[in-house]
Amino acid sequence: MKLFKSLSIALLRNQKVAFWAFLIMLILPNVAMFFTEPQPALTRLCSIVLPLSVYWVVLTLPRKPGWAFWWLFLFVFFDAFEIVLLYLFGESPIAVDMFLNVVTSNVTEVDELLGNLLIAIAVVVVIYVLGMVMAIASLRNREELGAHFRAKQRLRALCLLIVAVVLTGSRYIASPGFRVENDIFPVNVCYNLYLAVDRSIKTDHYAKTSKNFHFNAHSERNDSMPEIYVIVVGETARAENFGIYGYNRPTTPQLASTKGITKFTDALTMSNTTHKSVPMLLSDIGSVPFDSIYYRKGIISAFAEAGYQTAFYSNQRRNGSFIDFFGLEAQEAKFIKDGLPMKANPHDGQLVQLVENRLNRYHGGKLLIVVHCYGSHFNYQDRYPKSVQFFTPDTVEAARPKWRQNLINSYDNSIAYTDYVVAAIIRAVASKQVTAALAYTSDHGEDIYDDSRNKFLHASPCPTGHQLWVPFLIWTSDQYRRNYPGKCQQLARHSHMPVSTNMVLFHTMLDMAGINTPYLKREYATASPAFRPHKRLYVNDHNQMMDLEHVGLRQVDIDWMRSRHLQFP
Repeated sequence: MKLFKSLSIALLRNQKVAFWAFLIMLILPNVAMFFTEPQPALTRLCSIVLPLSVYWVVLTLPRKPGWAFWWLFLFVFFDAFEIVLLYLFGESPIAVDMFLNVVTSNVTEVDELLGNLLIAIAVVVVIYVLGMVMAIASLRNREELGAHFRAKQRLRALCLLIVAVVLTGSRYIASPGFRVENDIFPVNVCYNLYLAVDRSIKTDHYAKTSKNFHFNAHSERNDSMPEIYVIVVGETARAENFGIYGYNRPTTPQLASTKGITKFTDALTMSNTTHKSVPMLLSDIGSVPFDSIYYRKGIISAFAEAGYQTAFYSNQRRNGSFIDFFGLEAQEAKFIKDGLPMKANPHDGQLVQLVENRLNRYHGGKLLIVVHCYGSHFNYQDRYPKSVQFFTPDTVEAARPKWRQNLINSYDNSIAYTDYVVAAIIRAVASKQVTAALAYTSDHGEDIYDDSRNKFLHASPCPTGHQLWVPFLIWTSDQYRRNYPGKCQQLARHSHMPVSTNMVLFHTMLDMAGINTPYLKREYATASPAFRPHKRLYVNDHNQMMDLEHVGLRQVDIDWMRSRHLQFP
């Protein structure tokens, strides 16, 4: 034991050991990504050789390599983050959205997620905390790297750097779409961090940049005509687990028996992240360049300009994002988690109560209510009361493939509770016996260890089919169907056409409510005879709207989507 301790101390203090250990630690994620990334082999080779040569050169500069470790600490942090990301998603560098999620996710979400990343976190701690210990030992050590050793290693590193530059240059020539800032780790992560900071600054200035925006909206219908419209935005609900979509479990019995529902069978989301998808659902951003979000307002403002009373109820915590901005446009905005402990998990049933209370105060006129649920966000078993514990066992000890059936059981219970919530809101609106309509969709779907890739959760840098296919339902009251049979016929006519929910919801709801504005595009309104299917797009990490075939879907996703009769591309 004493010999082992002496040997360990000697190794920790050995500057050459530290030199090579730091180089291995720094390049470790690049080596892993050589096997995980769906890129050409030359790109993956450049992703090792270029960073390796630069790290190698930097490590030869000080006499004590511990200094170089601390100089490169930002990259050490990126390496640790990347290893956890690879464990979670299996591929891709740290995305812009990952950085933004760090500042927009609440403590409860982070706590629930971290509890299932203990293995990856333990690996990171062992590797990089050891690196920090070795760096401190290197600085405290009186010995230094010899000039001959440093010169020899610097020469080797510079030779490798020349090879790396040649390889990278040839990659530019071979593929015009190749960019170091997009394709080489950690350069791409530095660029993504810059974009995240830039977006945060723009978001902070949103109140000023959108101040003078107006929809110039007006209602084409008689002001005295009572009308109620409701938008219910779900969370992490995938269509494949809805009984109403053909799932082999009765997860949506109430919606399935509700009169007046039109089901869109081929609806995909344009983002697998909440902080992008929900703002697109609550605005027209899905049909224009995404970055125009910094200068526009949301659907609540459009309805308000047309003379509607407006309300927004949310079971998600405020996080200073566009979801908050668009929600706070309402005359009445309530976040049911305000003032509650950070780990509190109120169920979405409280949103039903808020809607019912608002409808009890309704005495005619025009009203829009927007509801933002917490739906099926992991941890699934916390999203429903025991009274909806239909599928058991639903207790999950850890998010692992071997617990998949329990995860599915708890997830299906959360869908069954969503069925109750949406149906209850529909009943409450129907009881007012006025012209009314309700739209329900989810921000994105979820991976639950569905195939050999063993992917879990959502917001992965490259989406999967399970994250894209979402439910999209529109309910109309008896009075609406009598007054506007043509619009209901158009809904039914278009219900099997491919749609992007974020692209059509804004225009559909304005069209159904008889609201006109220069921003209304009837070719995106599913209740309009002018509607036509558009090429479905996906908003990537750099806020670019890309064709589905270019977002990283694998053949297994494409085959699965086609097996579900989802149009691709």
